[in-house]
Amino acid sequence: MTGYTQKDLLGKKHTILRHPDTSNEIYKDLWTTIRQGKPWHGRIKNHTKNKESYWIDAHIEPIFNNDYIVGYQAIQQNITNEALFETLAKIDALTGLFNRYTIEELTQLFINESQLYKKPFSVIIVDVDDFKQINDNYGHQVGDEVLKKLSEIFQILIRSSDRIGRWGGEEFLILLPQTSYIKAKEMAERLRIGLSSYKFDTIGYKTASFGVAEIETKDTIDSLIGRADKALYISKEMGKNLVN
Repeated sequence: MTGYTQKDLLGKKHTILRHPDTSNEIYKDLWTTIRQGKPWHGRIKNHTKNKESYWIDAHIEPIFNNDYIVGYQAIQQNITNEALFETLAKIDALTGLFNRYTIEELTQLFINESQLYKKPFSVIIVDVDDFKQINDNYGHQVGDEVLKKLSEIFQILIRSSDRIGRWGGEEFLILLPQTSYIKAKEMAERLRIGLSSYKFDTIGYKTASFGVAEIETKDTIDSLIGRADKALYISKEMGKNLVN
């Protein structure tokens, strides 16, 4: 599975298999659990000797000797295909971003975290201006290329802690954990400038309008996104290519 021989791994740390996408939090939780004398179960993304990624379902238990932990044993199962199918189910096929179902789930998770720990959380809704005209004048293939390029631009500009998904059609939802309304507006402005300054091959320059909202005490997912949607509507009414 790993491509390594026993000789290759002798004396090496487990991190030789660690994939860069695997977060520190997973390993922190793993070792904290084991050191408490409890078994740990979870999914880990690793890579082979040839740097090909694979997923394992791992069950790791501490080994005791006279009440002391002297080691651990691990039962691992390769679940690469299963994990791949689950990943594909979360992704929008055109843009490669999270699909609506997944970004909605993430929104609810961030809302729960924000309300539990009293931390700020903001969202940005983006709508491409006059997108119907692109499809009508240049065809749906060109329209699709615009959405894909916009997705690439936004993924470059947002922070690693942010999440972005296709909300529907030419609309996108961006989640900004631990971010105030003011900081979220700054990010939206950064995205607006990034998009409006890019020249597309067929249609030239294109803009989008932005709506920003920060979570309030009793917010639900509908009320939070509803306020962002109203802010987006104001941006459209004021002439488009704006942040509100």
